[in-house]
Amino acid sequence: MVEKSFGVDTDALASFGTTAAGLGTELGAVGTSTLTGVDSLPADAFGKLGGEVGLAAAFQQAAKAQLEAVAAAATGLSGFATAVANAGTAYAEQQTQAKDDIKRSYQV
Repeated sequence: MVEKSFGVDTDALASFGTTAAGLGTELGAVGTSTLTGVDSLPADAFGKLGGEVGLAAAFQQAAKAQLEAVAAAATGLSGFATAVANAGTAYAEQQTQAKDDIKRSYQV
């Protein structure tokens, strides 16, 4: 017979939340430490012609955007991890409340 309900593995959600939060923190740390300084090139880093055509400025702008993107990805991953863990907690609380409500309804 096919089961017509579903279950939620709250331990898996909590584990994912912890693991993904750690990955978010690590991504932020590694990304920041690896990319720090790439947006601070001197104006003549690509020679006189590079400075005249704006190559250094364009590179700095691209590097800054990359730094911001890594930070945003790390923040997003951490936020997602928190939401997943919270979903597991909320589900467990809801299940407990439903069980308690059913028990009370039998006592009436």
